[in-house]
Amino acid sequence: MKKKKQKEPKRRPKYGLFSCVRYIYGILWHSERSLVFTGILTVPLSLALSALALYTPPAMLQALETSDRFPPVALVITGLLLARLLFDAVNNIISARINVSEHYVLTQMTYIWKKYRRTRDWYHIYNPEIQKLDERAGSAVNNNHTAGVHFPMDFSNMLTKLLSFLLFGTVVSLLHPVIILLLAAGCALDAAMEKWERRKNWEERDVRNALSKKTNCITWSISQDFCYAKDIRLYGMRPFLHEKLTHLLALRTAEQKKLERRSILTALTSFVMVLVRDGAAYAFLIAEAVQGNVNASSFVLYFSAITSLSGVMGDILGMINRVYDGAMQLSDFREAMETKDRLNRGPGIPVPRKPFSIEFRNVSYKYPKGEKRVLDNISFQIRAGEKIALVGLNGAGKTTLTMLMCGMLLPDEGEVLLDGHSLYEYNRDEMYSLFGIVPQDFNLMPLSVAENIASAPKEEIDPDKLARCIELAGLTEKIASLPRGADTPLGRELEKEGVELSGGETQKLLLARLLYKNPPCIILDEPTAALDPIAEDRMYRSYHQIASHATSLFISHRLASTRFCDRIFLLDGARFAESGTHEELMAAGGKYRELFELQSKYYKEGKKDGMEQS
Repeated sequence: MKKKKQKEPKRRPKYGLFSCVRYIYGILWHSERSLVFTGILTVPLSLALSALALYTPPAMLQALETSDRFPPVALVITGLLLARLLFDAVNNIISARINVSEHYVLTQMTYIWKKYRRTRDWYHIYNPEIQKLDERAGSAVNNNHTAGVHFPMDFSNMLTKLLSFLLFGTVVSLLHPVIILLLAAGCALDAAMEKWERRKNWEERDVRNALSKKTNCITWSISQDFCYAKDIRLYGMRPFLHEKLTHLLALRTAEQKKLERRSILTALTSFVMVLVRDGAAYAFLIAEAVQGNVNASSFVLYFSAITSLSGVMGDILGMINRVYDGAMQLSDFREAMETKDRLNRGPGIPVPRKPFSIEFRNVSYKYPKGEKRVLDNISFQIRAGEKIALVGLNGAGKTTLTMLMCGMLLPDEGEVLLDGHSLYEYNRDEMYSLFGIVPQDFNLMPLSVAENIASAPKEEIDPDKLARCIELAGLTEKIASLPRGADTPLGRELEKEGVELSGGETQKLLLARLLYKNPPCIILDEPTAALDPIAEDRMYRSYHQIASHATSLFISHRLASTRFCDRIFLLDGARFAESGTHEELMAAGGKYRELFELQSKYYKEGKKDGMEQS
């Protein structure tokens, strides 16, 4: 018998309306204080405009009925119109100021969000729950009509509408109090429908965010990034990508249709209620006028009051929905901002200024979406100043181990010690300064060559140190050939004169960047992968000079390149299979020797074949 699939619990906002109101007012008070007071100022102005709109038509009609002279009638009408124009002008000026202020506040919130993401611990990037929170928060700050930015004005407008409700309601109650109850009942049903629509749309936001992310990946990231262009053409991937995109667009269209269907249902319900409630109110007013109980000017006054009261009720409900929608999105924003970092962001123990030891004690790690551990109960120690080679097949966990070593990832079990102290004891940013990495995956900034190497603005760069690092990395000739030398920008995102480097040249630049930083620990992750044989040989020969004042870890698939290291660690099956010097591991006749002989076999066979052909 099949088990019934359990329904996922409905998602609910972590923070309520009034908590979010306090939060947004706190941001406003520190960033754009005038918006708080501007909102208060709009209340009497808006109420005065509502009163003028209500009483101007009957006042004009009354003036025409009671006087047959032009001056008194013209004076009344002109005065009313001038007052209306004056209030409108002031209200427009305030509205313009409000728009500027709200845009500024939204910019501030976006900056807060981007800054938080830039400074957050890096290991969060692999957590799917954190990614989901990021998408929700990004959706909140990327929409100018959400994120609670309009809270102050919405509350001010709501107060204005409530006062207007009292104004119009008082007038309508003079006709008959039941009319108010009739209008209120219809608005209550509208409110229930709009609340249902808002809640359903919010609950399904994660689905829409996920589809948008996938669609943007194909339509923007893949289509706009030239690094995909060759593969798409050479491997005929265009039809496949087109089919994938078509499928995603169909799913997005289906989600959009859900929104439209709910919106149409809510609109139809509102239409029927308006037809019934307002129709009944107008019918009663017309009947009173026909029976002679209401004169012409009073008829106009009551008619305007009923129309305005109905509109005000609808506006109040609309603002309530808007406020709650903003509160839910602001709740998502706050929840994402409260992701806890595990590394120490406060004062820590002094970091070592010279080569230091590194120790793993029973360390295990599995990626959040992974099915098995990448590292399983790993223990080892690297002595201060020691040169270690880390070898193993693809996916053995070599890069993961280095990320754990420098605090970019954190172990699920066990601990990592730097100079005998847990990495949690150091200030996070000071700890990062201990490491320099030449990674497999890299990103160069659209800045000059010199700024990329020094990771600093031009005026702070030491030219002599820069030249030494460029020479040691083997980039002197290349940089000399550039139009502006080391000041030549990389990439063409910011400047048309920018240049693109080859894979080998980029790896040399990354090496120069590491040398300029001169950290007490260096990690070289396949640093020769894109180098030609001559550049690779030069790299091996200069390795001792590069790592002379540092603890170093050299990762490579080419086992022949690890002989110059003090010890070699072989990762296999999420654990260390062997460790020792090259000679010790060859003598042991284990996995290392098997892999070494397998690689060297091709070089020997190639050499033999070459001799026979000659």
